[in-house]
Amino acid sequence: MTTVSGEITVLLDVLGHRQGDSRILEAVVLVGPQMEVSEYDFDGEKSTYFVFKDAGTELLFEDDVLASAMVRTQPDPEDETYGVYPRPGELVQGLSATATRDEVRAFLGSPERTGPSFDRYQVNGRYLHFEFGADGRVARISALLEPV
Repeated sequence: MTTVSGEITVLLDVLGHRQGDSRILEAVVLVGPQMEVSEYDFDGEKSTYFVFKDAGTELLFEDDVLASAMVRTQPDPEDETYGVYPRPGELVQGLSATATRDEVRAFLGSPERTGPSFDRYQVNGRYLHFEFGADGRVARISALLEPV
């Protein structure tokens, strides 16, 4: 398992906490205060999204437990209403927020899982999922409680 530092560790550390837990405020402070809340019910599974559009960040609660935090490190070509993470250089210490796939692999080693446009790593007891845009650079980073 790999260890990382930077603001992404705040997002990794609050995963698994219940909605309303004061520790989740640590993540909100990084990207708030403007937030929209959307709730969905998929066959009895409740999903709640805390959306920070200006900061390009979403927190996803599954049945009131924080399951993932996703940040955009580049403008979203599918939805221009989203901004990007406000301090991209602080996300993962030692790694550019718009690094190439080769740069991410050189920094973190071999991914735990790969796909055509993503690499996933087990870090700090959780998972980091890097999505690469059409330019081959990191476009989104997700902190995941469990592999999806």
